[in-house]
Amino acid sequence: MEFNQALLLVFVELCLWQMAQHQRCQKSLSGESFVFYEGILNRHESEGDVKDTLRNDLAKATDLNISAIEKCFKFNKQIDIKVLSDLQIKTLGWTNIEEAIKTAMENQGDANKDLNVIIGPFYVNVAMIAERMGIPYIITDYKGFDWIDVNRVRNHVTWKTMLDLKPPSHQVNMAVVDMMKAYGWNLAIVVKPDDQTSDQECNDMLAQMMKREISPIAYSLDVTSREKMEEQTSELLRTAQLLNIRTVVVCSPRDYRQRIIETVLNTSRTFGMMSDETRNFILLDTDFYLQSLNESNIIRNRYFNADSQLLAFRYLDEVKDLKSPTQAIANDVSRLIVEAKKRYMEAVGKVAKIDGKMFLESMKEVSFMGSTGRIQFNASSGERVNFTLHLYRHGGGQDIITRIGEWSPGNDPESRYLRLNASEPQTKKSKSLFDGVQRVAMVLEAPFVMLKNEKQLTGNNRYEGFTIDLLKVLSEKSGFEYEIYIVDKYGSPTGDGKWNGMVGEVLSGNATFGMGAISITSEREKDVDFTLGVMTTGVNLLISKPKIMDSIFQFMEPFSLNLWMAIVGASVGVSILYFVLDYPSEERKFSARETWWFSVGTLLMRGTDFAPRPSSQRILTAGFLFFVLITVSSYTANMAAFLTTNNLEKQIQTLEELVERSDFQCGTVKNSATMNFFKTSSKPIYRKVWSKMSEGGLVSSSQEGRERVRAGGYAFIFDYMINSYSELTSCETKMVGTPFRLQEHGIAMKQGASIKSILNINLLKIKESPIMTQLHTKWWENKRKCDFIESQPTVEFGIKHMAGVFIVGAGGLVCAILFFLSKKWFVAVRTKEKSAESDTGLEETLYTTDKTMSKEDIANAVKV
Repeated sequence: MEFNQALLLVFVELCLWQMAQHQRCQKSLSGESFVFYEGILNRHESEGDVKDTLRNDLAKATDLNISAIEKCFKFNKQIDIKVLSDLQIKTLGWTNIEEAIKTAMENQGDANKDLNVIIGPFYVNVAMIAERMGIPYIITDYKGFDWIDVNRVRNHVTWKTMLDLKPPSHQVNMAVVDMMKAYGWNLAIVVKPDDQTSDQECNDMLAQMMKREISPIAYSLDVTSREKMEEQTSELLRTAQLLNIRTVVVCSPRDYRQRIIETVLNTSRTFGMMSDETRNFILLDTDFYLQSLNESNIIRNRYFNADSQLLAFRYLDEVKDLKSPTQAIANDVSRLIVEAKKRYMEAVGKVAKIDGKMFLESMKEVSFMGSTGRIQFNASSGERVNFTLHLYRHGGGQDIITRIGEWSPGNDPESRYLRLNASEPQTKKSKSLFDGVQRVAMVLEAPFVMLKNEKQLTGNNRYEGFTIDLLKVLSEKSGFEYEIYIVDKYGSPTGDGKWNGMVGEVLSGNATFGMGAISITSEREKDVDFTLGVMTTGVNLLISKPKIMDSIFQFMEPFSLNLWMAIVGASVGVSILYFVLDYPSEERKFSARETWWFSVGTLLMRGTDFAPRPSSQRILTAGFLFFVLITVSSYTANMAAFLTTNNLEKQIQTLEELVERSDFQCGTVKNSATMNFFKTSSKPIYRKVWSKMSEGGLVSSSQEGRERVRAGGYAFIFDYMINSYSELTSCETKMVGTPFRLQEHGIAMKQGASIKSILNINLLKIKESPIMTQLHTKWWENKRKCDFIESQPTVEFGIKHMAGVFIVGAGGLVCAILFFLSKKWFVAVRTKEKSAESDTGLEETLYTTDKTMSKEDIANAVKV
């Protein structure tokens, strides 16, 4: 029993030992895995507007480690080596490089380990030290990449530890020369930079052209000044026209830094050379980035409609949108190192550390299809071999880029392979981009998309509008069939990373693209792509037209209340002054009553029964009459205007006025781009508007917003083009304020959609033709039902205009009658009282004179 247990224990230990041996690195003497140290040359500065992105691109490149190498290479360790501050080549040359590499390993890695590979642009001093230290040097860019090695850019030494990932520049030049000979172009102008760090490739091309009996006329451009470069470009293109030279070769190594290609093409367009189909522009950038010829620049600069040939070699079979010149190279470097690790492990023998020479041989044996084509190296020189350069024509049709040929290297013209006008088109750009019927999502929004009144219609015929007509023209130019279907909204985030509405339909794949009055916003562009803008629009206010304000006292409106009070005060003051001036006179005429009557009569231009005689009073009268003349004339002129025009209620003109009006609500469509703009804005006025509209001002659609506007007391803040249509067709509404938040409507599609290029090109063609103007006229101007310019119609005089005058006249009449009746009553009472007083006095007189009569008899006698 004990023997069996011991046997079982030995068996378990044996299994564990075998498992441990299986997990150990068979290539390592210690059995432990290696740490692979990569030295990344960091130039530590930007040139032009492209930064040193190699390190970042290498970090992002996918490391394709597989289980076969995980035992020996668990991870890579990147060592950052700064060319300027660490290596100090400019000041110390090669003397400090080896020490700087050891210091970088000590600080960032392991001082007891060696650097396994150096990755970066070519520096002759680094190549020399790398060979001395036995470190493989992977070159990602050509000689002369930096100013540091200016005096050695023409160095032709073959370094033993160097691998060049770029196709040799002299072979790229060879491809251009072979193409020119194949087309029979034996005379050309060669444009190159006047820069010693960048012209060695161009000088090699000139030598090859002359060797192959092609006559080059070289022009060097001053790349330090854009103005000088443009001036020199104009001069050389003028020479090309005068000498009838049909071919221009633009040799611009690292054009992303110098922009020679873009300068030549833009200048040639001003000379009309881009529209000449006999002109040929061969564009050479040995860095192969060709930023001037990426999709956005081809569309922006209108290169797509060039009749001339814009030709360039690329070593990517399928053109991709690279974000940096080093992105594709970084992917291939990462794959190269992984494949080399696999071959290194297959080599015979165990080592204590990674052997640089052995690993270099492993890299030279690697062969695979990478991002930049076939990756394979010459065993002795380390140059790249067996690659293929693809010749592309840029623009010249509906495709942005079309492959028209390819070239493979060889030692002599007979062994080189060149095929032009290949029948096999480039897969991505030239095949039919629209398969089947395209589903197009739209939102019912007048006048962009509307339902026709005929109910018997089916399919696409049910709809009409600006977008419908535009889609019809776009489909004819682009060659696709479509099916329209309606969604409820344009689209807003739902909070879980998804979208609703039109954007959601595009993201889910239910719609190929979405069209209509959908605004291009940064938030939407994070998840979907947009074409170029269909039309420019903005946001403004839609309100109801102001109502007419009738007043029976309209005759009072020519003057303000303060002015009326000033006129009355002036009249009272003049009356008092008349009274004071006439008070000492013996023939006094200006009593208090007469003075007031004189002032009122003069003001009403009636005059009085007498005129002042003293000089002081006459001077005062002259001044007062002048005052009355001006006042009455001004009143008459203003009165004519006020009585013949409608008085409108005060309307809102700006957002500031809208915020101050407590009797007005405002709002927009809920979850729209406009709502999101106000909600997220930090500007105080927009925050106030958002606070106001969030209190019951949001509506579900623009139609509901227009209905609330017509009801009054509501301002609808929405798209300018939609509000403009409402103003033209609904006479109860009008737009106010200058449009703000300028934006564009676009066509939404999935990110990276292949149809974007063709739609952009055809949209540009439509916008450059009269079609867009015709559609705008059809769906806006021709739908006009109201006068766009407000006019004041001739007002017919009615009782409402003169009612106040009649009331004043009636008031004067009533006052006069009341005054007359009061006076009559007062006189009658007064007369009666006086009569009673005279009878009493007579009685007293008779009684005094005749004592014989009694008072009763005397009273009876008086009555008789």
